[in-house]
Amino acid sequence: MPEITQDNVQPLIADVQASGRRVSVQFRCPASGRVVPAQHTMGAKAPNRMAQTAQRSVMYEVRRAVGPMLRGIFGNNMMGRMAGQMADSAMRNATMGVTGTGRQTLSNAEQQEAVLEAFRSVAGQFVWDGQNGRWIAAAAARDLMSPFELQIADGPIESNYDKQVLARMLVEIAAADGTLVESERAFMTEFLTPDVGSVETLMERPPLTRAELGSATRGAVRGTLLMLGWVMALSDEDFDPAEANKLEHFATGLGLVESQALAMREAGQGFLMDQALERMFTWGGHDAHAREQMYALAAKLGMSRDAAEEAEARYQRRKNG
Repeated sequence: MPEITQDNVQPLIADVQASGRRVSVQFRCPASGRVVPAQHTMGAKAPNRMAQTAQRSVMYEVRRAVGPMLRGIFGNNMMGRMAGQMADSAMRNATMGVTGTGRQTLSNAEQQEAVLEAFRSVAGQFVWDGQNGRWIAAAAARDLMSPFELQIADGPIESNYDKQVLARMLVEIAAADGTLVESERAFMTEFLTPDVGSVETLMERPPLTRAELGSATRGAVRGTLLMLGWVMALSDEDFDPAEANKLEHFATGLGLVESQALAMREAGQGFLMDQALERMFTWGGHDAHAREQMYALAAKLGMSRDAAEEAEARYQRRKNG
C-alpha cells in the first residue's frame, strides 16, 4: 500500500467545504462512483505528530472513524455536523487548556493537510488498486472486502424503520450504564438525523421490545443492525456488562442464532481493528510497537491474539492488493 499523499488522494476529491477550521470532503470512488463523506478539524499545530498521537488513546482515534461511517448510514446531518464542530472545539480547548487557536481560517497548506486527515479517517473504506495506481472503494473490489464491509453491502440499512431501530439501539447502548455523558451525546448528535430523532427524544423512548426488533427487515439487515450495535459498544473506552446484556437482548429480538450473533460481533471487532491498524501503520509504521499496540487493543475489544493477527494479515492483504 502506498503512502497516503496529496497526489494519490486528489483524484478522489469531489467536493471540499471549509468552515472555520473544519474541512468537509466528499471522496468519490472512480470505479463505482460511490461517495464517502469525511471531515477533519484542524487544531493547534503540534511540533511533532508522533508526540501528539502518543498522547491520545488508540480507542479515541478509532472512535473518530466510527462517526463518518455512521453518518454514511443515516445520511446527511447538517445540524449534527455543526453541533459536532462546536463539541470538537470545546473538547480541543479543554484538552489544550486554551480559549482559542488564534486564526480561525485555514491556509492552503493547512486545508490540504486537513483533506489528507479526512481521508485517513475513512481510508478503511478504500483499497489500493495497484494495477491502475489508484484508490477505489472497497465495495468495488468484493474479494478484498472485510467481513464488516461485506455485511454492509449484503444488508444495507435503507428503510426509515430500520434506521429508527438502529438509532434507538445505539442510544440504548450508550446509556446502558444508566448515564449518558456529554461526549457520548455530542458524538451521536453528529450522525443522527431529524427523521430518526434527536438524542433527547430517543432517550425518552422506552426500551426496544422483541416485537419492535422483530419487525426489522428480514435477512442480512438484522445482522447489520447487531453488528453496528457491537461497533458502538466496543468503540467506547470501557465496555460495560450492561452493554453486553443489551446486545444479547437485541440479538434475541432480531431472531439471530448464537453463531450469527458471534459472527456480527467478530465483524464489528474486525472493523475497529482495521481502523486502528490504519492509524498505527500510518503514524508509526509496521513495527514492534504497532504490534504491541494491536495486542493491547485486541484485549480491549475481546479479541484473542490469534484473531488480532488474522485481522492484521487480512488488512495487509486488502491494502497491498
